[in-house]
Amino acid sequence: MLRSLTRLGLLLLAVSPLAAGLARAQDWPQIPKEDWALKDDPANPGAAAIILYREEITDDKNAYSQNYYRVKILKDEGKKYGDISIPFLKNVSRIEDVAVRTVHADGRITEFDGNVYTKEVVKARGVSYLAKTFTLPEVEPGNIIEYRYTERKKIDAGFRSWFSGGGASRTANWIVQDDLFTKHAHFVFVPIPNFGLSWTWTAIPVGSTPQRRKDGAVEYVAENIPAFQAEDYIPPEDTLKARVEFFYFYTAVPKNALDTSWYWKGQGKQVADAVEAFIGKDKSFSREVAAVTDASDPPEVKLHKIYDRVQKIRNLSFEEQKTQQEEKHEDIRENRTASDVLKRGYGWGNQINDLFVGMARAAGFDAAIVDVPQRDRRFFAPHLLDWSQLNADVVVVNVGGKDQFFDPATLFCPYGLVPWQENRTTGFRLDNDGSAEIKVPPSPSSDTIISRKATLQIGDDWNVTGQFEVSFTGQDALERRLENRQRDDTGRRKALEEELKSWFPSGTTITLNNVTGWNNGNEPLKIGFSVSVEGPRRVGLSRLLYPAMPFPGEAKYVFASAQRTLPIYITYPYEQTDEFTLQLPKSLRVETLPAARKLNNVFGDYELTLEDHGGTVLIRRHFTLQQGLIGREYYSDLRGFLTSVRQSDETQFLLQSTTLGQAGGAR
Repeated sequence: MLRSLTRLGLLLLAVSPLAAGLARAQDWPQIPKEDWALKDDPANPGAAAIILYREEITDDKNAYSQNYYRVKILKDEGKKYGDISIPFLKNVSRIEDVAVRTVHADGRITEFDGNVYTKEVVKARGVSYLAKTFTLPEVEPGNIIEYRYTERKKIDAGFRSWFSGGGASRTANWIVQDDLFTKHAHFVFVPIPNFGLSWTWTAIPVGSTPQRRKDGAVEYVAENIPAFQAEDYIPPEDTLKARVEFFYFYTAVPKNALDTSWYWKGQGKQVADAVEAFIGKDKSFSREVAAVTDASDPPEVKLHKIYDRVQKIRNLSFEEQKTQQEEKHEDIRENRTASDVLKRGYGWGNQINDLFVGMARAAGFDAAIVDVPQRDRRFFAPHLLDWSQLNADVVVVNVGGKDQFFDPATLFCPYGLVPWQENRTTGFRLDNDGSAEIKVPPSPSSDTIISRKATLQIGDDWNVTGQFEVSFTGQDALERRLENRQRDDTGRRKALEEELKSWFPSGTTITLNNVTGWNNGNEPLKIGFSVSVEGPRRVGLSRLLYPAMPFPGEAKYVFASAQRTLPIYITYPYEQTDEFTLQLPKSLRVETLPAARKLNNVFGDYELTLEDHGGTVLIRRHFTLQQGLIGREYYSDLRGFLTSVRQSDETQFLLQSTTLGQAGGAR
C-alpha cells in the first residue's frame, strides 16, 4: 500500500513540542565581490543559475533548523528559481521567520513584501505534507536572490522510550547535492546531549567529511559541489544525491559495526508487537469469512474472495484530504483495531492490509504483514538504521506451501499483484515471533502486458484507416487507474487520447470510441479507438513503401544520447503483443516482405513477422523488456538492443501498384 509514514513514524507524530527559544535571524550577510564576478557554472558551462552559498544549521537540542540560500541567476531560464517551495510536515513541523530579497547587480535591493502561501503537496493516512511557497520579486539575469527560514519541529524526550528495544533512530538528514552547482555549503548539527551519535554519508566530495567539534556539534563544509543532473530511467534521486544521515543510539552497539541485525531485530520486535496488537483476534473475522466464502471453496478461491471483500472497505488513503469539521460531520473515527475497520467499513491503507491478515488467519491461512521500502523513493540500505525506510506494507500468505504476496490496500490492485514500488525488495515479516527479513519477489513480465490489435485498410486514395483495441494488464493498468482515479470521464478520455496520439506520427487523427475496466482491477483496462493516417510512401513509378509497424515503438526516443553518467533503472518488466491485419485495395499487391526479425539477450527479446495472405498482410510483433538496475558500463549494450528494436520497428515492405504511373493514377 502506498503510504508516506511508517507505523513508527505515526507514533512519533504524537509527541509534544520541546520548549526552546530562538532569536530572530540577524541581518543579511555581505555578498563578496567574487560572487558578483562569477558569470557561469565552472563545472557545467551554460547553467541557468548557481547556488553561491547554502547553510543549514540543525539544532536537535532545541528542535529547530535554520536554512539560508544565496542563488545567482545567470540566464532567462534561471528565473524559475525565483519560485520557492519549502516542504514541511503538518503537525510535525512549521515554517517561520521567512525572509526574502532580490539584490540587483547595481546594488539596488528589492525586499519581498508579498504573500507566503501554504500549499498541500502530498496527503497520506491523515497526515498532510505541505509547502510554503512564494515568488521572489524582479528576478532577472545577473541578480542574486536570497531567502532564509526557520523550521521548528514538534518533538520531545518522550519518544526516546520507544527505542529502548530497537536501540537506534535516524534524526537529521542533509541532502548535500542540489540540482544547481553549489559554490560553498556549510552544515552544522547540534545533537541532543547524552545520546550516542553516529553518522554515515554517501557520494560526498572526496576529501571532505563531517567533523565533530569540541562543543559536540558536527560540522561539514564543502566547496564546488557539482549539480545533480538527472537522466531518463534513473534510480530514486535520494539514492544518488550526496547526503549525510545521523543516528541516535539508545543501547550499547555491538562491537562489529558492520553487523546491523541487532537493530532490525530489536526495532522489528517492537513494530511487530504494535501490528499484532492492532490485528488482534476477533470473532467478527470468522463470521465475515463464513459470509463471503463457501466451505467447499479451494484455498486459492477462498483467499481470493476474502481479498475482494477487504478491497470493498472504504480506503481513506486514496481520498482527498478532509478538514476536521468534515471528518466530524462524517463521523470518521480513529480505528483502534482491525475489527473496527471491518465494523465501520473504512480505514487507512495499512489498516486494510491488517484486516486482510486477520480474516486470512481466521480462514486458516498463515498470514502476516511485511513492512517494505517503496523503491521509487529510495532503496533499502541495511546500514541505515532507520525503520522509516520501510514506508509501505504488503501481506504475505502461505497458500499450498508457497508464500504469495498481496496488497489489497492499494486501490484497483488485482489479486496476486504487488505494485512495482513494493516488490523486488527486502522487507521484514511481522508476527508474534517478532520480525524476520524476507524477500518480496518481482512480478514476471507476463503479469504486465500491453496487447494491441488492429484491422487497417488502405483506401483507394492510399490513406489508411482502421480500428484498434488496446488492453493493459498488471502494472500498466494499475498505474493508469491510479493516475486517473480523481478525474471525471472527460478528463480520463482526454488523458488517454493524449497518450494514444504520442504513439502515432504527427497528423494522425484518433477517435476514442470506448473504454472499459476503469474501476475493476481484476479485468484488463481496454480501449477501442479509430485512426486515420497518411498511407504508403511512393518510390519510383509503381511501387510504394509501407512500415511494418503502423506507429513508432516506445523504444524510438529512449536513450537517444550516446553517453551516460548515471545507472539505468528499469522499474518493472513488461511485454507488448501486437497483431495487425492490413487490408489492401485491389490496385495493390505485395511485392516483397522482409524476413522475420528476432532479438534475444539479458535485457529482453523481440520478434517481428509479416505474412502475405493475398490481399491482406498479417503483422505480428512481440517485445519484452526486463527490469533491473543496470550499471552505466552496460549502457551501450542496452542502448544497442533498443536501437535494434527501433530499427526493426521501422522495417518497411514493398507494395506493387497497378494504377501508379497511369493516367489519373498518380498523386
